Amino acid sequence: MNFIAENLKIFKKAALPLFTLVVTSNTIDQYLSLHVEQALQNPEGLSNQVYIYGLLSILSSIVFPVLLLTIALFAMIQESSTQPIKSFLRKHLEQIYIETFRAWGKSLLWSLLFILPGLWKYLEFIFVPFVVATSEKYDQGELDALKASSFVFRRNWLKILGILGLFYLFIPLVLTTFFDSYRLIWKSPLASLALSFLDTYFLLISTQLLFGLFREELSKSKGLL
Repeated sequence: MNFIAENLKIFKKAALPLFTLVVTSNTIDQYLSLHVEQALQNPEGLSNQVYIYGLLSILSSIVFPVLLLTIALFAMIQESSTQPIKSFLRKHLEQIYIETFRAWGKSLLWSLLFILPGLWKYLEFIFVPFVVATSEKYDQGELDALKASSFVFRRNWLKILGILGLFYLFIPLVLTTFFDSYRLIWKSPLASLALSFLDTYFLLISTQLLFGLFREELSKSKGLL
């Protein structure tokens, strides 16, 4: 199946839940950022609201990206299956969060010593959710998700950096530069929804490209993954 046909099939399967989550995530982030900014500008000084909204913003930045990626993976792994999304999430989501926190913790430890090696470690662990959601050896307790992710990354690091640079740096920078003022859904709802739709589509494309690399490496690994 060619990339475009596969992309359309994946889009049909995951577009609605992903778009709903992207709109929800963007709205929550905008709301929290606005209130943090207002609290910081309070002439009476910092209040507890700064810490409350700041904590909620951190939680949002943890919960939504992992959930979005998991749903995108569901559409790619189950593209020829009728398994409901609830069953997939019930089976994999908790473990994906656990392994993601492990990856973040190890990356943070490296960052405390050396910033660049910490960033590199973070990139090495980008395939952790892919391993958790697809590997039978991981399900059987025979594979470490972090080591498997590092293995795939190191064999494809140049392509992966290109994908991440395009979809997580260049495109967001362009959208922010030209359309950031239109993202507030309570001020310009149609434009905000259109931008959320673009976010959804770019998320699917970038995940599909990464999943293609992961699946290709899986076929070459001869049982290692």
